[in-house]
This record gives sequence, structure tokens and C-alpha cells, in this order.
Amino acid sequence: MSPTHLAAALLIVAMWGLNFTVIRFGLDEFTPFAFATWRFLLGALPALFIPKPNVSWTVLAGIGGLMFAGQFVFLFFAMGAGLPPGLTSVLVQLQGPLTVVLAALMLREHATRGQWFGIAVAVAGVVLLARSISDDTPLLAVGLALMSALTWALGNLVFRSARGVSMFAVTVWASVLPPIPLALASLVLDGPAALAAPILAPTWLGWFVLFYTVVPVMWLGYLIWGTLLRTYPAAKVGPVSLLVPCAALAISAYLTGEPLSAERLAAVAVVLGGVALGVYASARRLR
Repeated sequence: MSPTHLAAALLIVAMWGLNFTVIRFGLDEFTPFAFATWRFLLGALPALFIPKPNVSWTVLAGIGGLMFAGQFVFLFFAMGAGLPPGLTSVLVQLQGPLTVVLAALMLREHATRGQWFGIAVAVAGVVLLARSISDDTPLLAVGLALMSALTWALGNLVFRSARGVSMFAVTVWASVLPPIPLALASLVLDGPAALAAPILAPTWLGWFVLFYTVVPVMWLGYLIWGTLLRTYPAAKVGPVSLLVPCAALAISAYLTGEPLSAERLAAVAVVLGGVALGVYASARRLR
């Protein structure tokens, strides 16, 4: 990578790594459904100025419902149930191995031995991770984080249909539909006051969280990510995402005091090692 693109990749790692801690602070301000509603409502604003990409509404609905709404609602509930930001970032990275499994089951794609080995290592790491946190974090939170990874993986399969178009445009237009069902769920489960909290009871922290999760993380992040994917092979850009959990763990430990015991760090290393093996095996398959 050129120095400029390398700096941009590291900026993404920092922004997306910090995002998990920012989300944790946001859950002190908003309910999960209200948070998700406003995140995607604001994220869809550029659709007023950017033409719809050459992608069907069915594909956009699939991306918005699975990769966006599903992923983040489960993630928000997982963190709301007590899963620390750093560990959440590690578990959602399982979307990579899960994508391989789902593609094999649903699309009849044949995974290589290396990919299956990476999946097995990542699953073993999750078991170790669950054992390391079972004493202070509900296992339900771990399950919700795994559901976040699963919906993201399902969304990846749908996202394949959007190849050849601007990732930023797809991100914006796929954010148009989720606010509707999310707002209805928030109205029913949380009430009108919770849904309208950013307007009726605004706080500087609440609006900072919404700004950060939309502008740097969603708009700028996906714009840079799309640029890198168009400039370099996916096998070269993909591993950059493995640095995000590392940054998330370090930032969360510093800002929230998230405990990082030797056992927990070893489990994290096993999970990320399995994901890395899967990425490497996928890269070799593409050669």
C-alpha cells in the first residue's frame, strides 16, 4: 500500500476500534432499538443527494435488514447485557468464518481444508473465551454477540449481489429501510419518549455518540474501505479488519477498565488466529 492508503487503513482501525467503546457509552443514553433507529435514520440522509446505486430494493433490504439492523441490534443488546466492548469486537469477527460456512451450506460453495481448519480454531477460541468470561458476564450476552456475527455473515452473502457499485452508496441506501421496523419496535417496547429521546431529552454525549457512529464510522469508514477494496486485492485489504478487535480491546481497557487477564487474551489470540487462518486460506484460493 502507498503511505497515504496505509495511513487511511490505520485510521479505519482506530475509528472502528473506538466505535465499540462509543457504543457502550451510547447504551447509557438510548435503548438498543432507539439507538439503532437513529443511527440508520441519520446514516441514510445522504440518500437525499446520492443517486440510488444499480442494486435492487430486494438486495438493499437484505443488506439493511441483516448486515445493518440485525447485526447492530444484536450487538447493542449483547453490550447492554454486559458484554465488554473489546470482547464484543472479537466475537463479531466470527462473521468471516460464518460466511464461509453459510456459503457452503446455502450456496454449495466448497471450502478448502485450510478454511475449515481456521473455522475449527476460531470455534475453539470462542469456547475458551466463553469460559474466561462466564463468571462475570451472562452467557446470553455471548449468544447475542454470536447472533450479531451470524446476521452479518448472512448479510455478506446478500452483499455479493452489490458488487461493482459504490460501497458508500450501497451503505447509505441500505440504511433507508431499517429505521422503519426499528422505530416501530422501539415504540412498542420502549415507548415514544425513549424513541424521541435525542429530541425531547438531548444530551451532548448522546448526540456525540450518534455523530461518531454515523459520520466517521459509517460514512467516512465505508468510503475509505470501498476505496481500498477498489485499489487493492481483497486478500490484501481484508486482514486489516483483524486489527480492529486489537484496537477495540486496548481502547476499552483504557477507557472503561475492561479486564484483560492472561486467559482472556489467550482466548482472543486463538479466535483471531482462526479468523486469520481462514482469511489466508481464502486468499490462497483466489490466486
